[in-house]
Amino acid sequence: MRKFVSFLSLLAFLVFISGSQQALANGNKGGVTTAIKLSSAITQSLTENQMSQAKEALEKLKQWWRVNKLDVQHQSFDAYVSINQDLSKVSLDLLNNQTQQGLNDAQTLHTSFKTLQNKQSPDQGQSTSKQNLAAYVQQLQDTKALLQQKKWSEAQQQIQTLQKNWLAVEGDVVSQSQKVYSDSENNLVLLGAYVNTPDKRSQTVPLIDQMIFSLQPLADADYGLWDAALIPIREGFEALLVVGALLTFGKKANSKKANHWVWGGTLAGILCCLIVGGIVAFLFSSQAFGNNNSLINGWSGVIASLMLLYVSYWLHRNSDIKRWNAFIKTQTEKAMTNGRMLSFAFIAFLAIVREGMETVIFLIGMASRMSAAQLTGGIAVGFGILIIIGFLMLKIGIRLPLKPFFLISSLIVFYLCFKFMGSGIHSLQMAGIFPSTVSNELPSLNALSIYPSWYSALPQLIFLLSGIFVLAFNKWKQLKTNQTINQEVV
Repeated sequence: MRKFVSFLSLLAFLVFISGSQQALANGNKGGVTTAIKLSSAITQSLTENQMSQAKEALEKLKQWWRVNKLDVQHQSFDAYVSINQDLSKVSLDLLNNQTQQGLNDAQTLHTSFKTLQNKQSPDQGQSTSKQNLAAYVQQLQDTKALLQQKKWSEAQQQIQTLQKNWLAVEGDVVSQSQKVYSDSENNLVLLGAYVNTPDKRSQTVPLIDQMIFSLQPLADADYGLWDAALIPIREGFEALLVVGALLTFGKKANSKKANHWVWGGTLAGILCCLIVGGIVAFLFSSQAFGNNNSLINGWSGVIASLMLLYVSYWLHRNSDIKRWNAFIKTQTEKAMTNGRMLSFAFIAFLAIVREGMETVIFLIGMASRMSAAQLTGGIAVGFGILIIIGFLMLKIGIRLPLKPFFLISSLIVFYLCFKFMGSGIHSLQMAGIFPSTVSNELPSLNALSIYPSWYSALPQLIFLLSGIFVLAFNKWKQLKTNQTINQEVV
């Protein structure tokens, strides 16, 4: 019943988001056209070195902004911030009669207004999401021009903007190609590292070209029911592995209390994702939320990884039948009161938040690009498949003998621990918490969240060596025990 209620809540929330975003997109379409004409007039006047005409157009644009800025803020918080900053820069440039700098900033301001218009005009033959992705590709091309002109400082700022704006389009990308999504996200971190490293700046343009080549075709693609279904399946599967392993353990231990704690953490995670999704949809834009989402994904991934490392070791340790029987006989009551159940609930919560947050954000990003019926059907199919997979996992897990269950579970949990650490630190690099440094000696394998940065690779290497040491040590202990038993028999 709890799973069904949670599913219906998520479904109703996303359908409501879809209708709200479509209604918002259909309103206030034409007002920004005036601002685009005025910003274009400023650019044209500065190109012709006519400063007085540029200042006159700027004053008219300021008047327009004073009247319309609250509407812009309501429609897109990130556009409001961007335009406000760009307008201030242009005003300062013209006040100081800096023609060339004023021209550069006026072109940036014009692009900001064009991006805002794209968000407001779903009736021009393309949906808002498509135009966002098309605008993002244009930002990549603008960044490429700065890199080719060797304007490294400006290019660095533009790359930081690209990283912040990635959340606004990643839902479009991941729903169409997981490979393009992973490669593009990885390239964004590499761009930030390369532009700050003089001997690697020559590699930035090829990376930009790769992103443009990969993303451009996706801007013209259409969405269907199956695209919406793949989002919860793809993003929710790893969280399902974590929750499924914990629930199966609870059933193996005949502990209803354990399952209650795990379900409590799971439902708390779902509720958290829905609340954050509502905040993003109605109070902020996905772009303005981008850095916070990277922080949430990053820290939740790192913390969950550390906790899962212990769970993996604990499961492997209990694969010994005698040890498990002793635990069931003498430790069950202690386990119910010493905080282990709370830790299981927290792990389930982190797993759901880590994967569920992106699921909700991705679906919100798709909402304006398809009908409510398609979105609803896709979500129903996706979560229906997840429920079936979860049911089968529990049934199969319960019927597995103890030793294979614990060994398989420990390997799955260790894989997730390894992956969460890599992707968590990668997200923190996107958020600017860790430097975006790269090393040519390290491999890049997105499927395992292995990235060419020692910040993520070193913890993963420590985890891997620790796992090998534990396996070797346990094997050595087992051989030594067998030798002792054989000597006693002899």
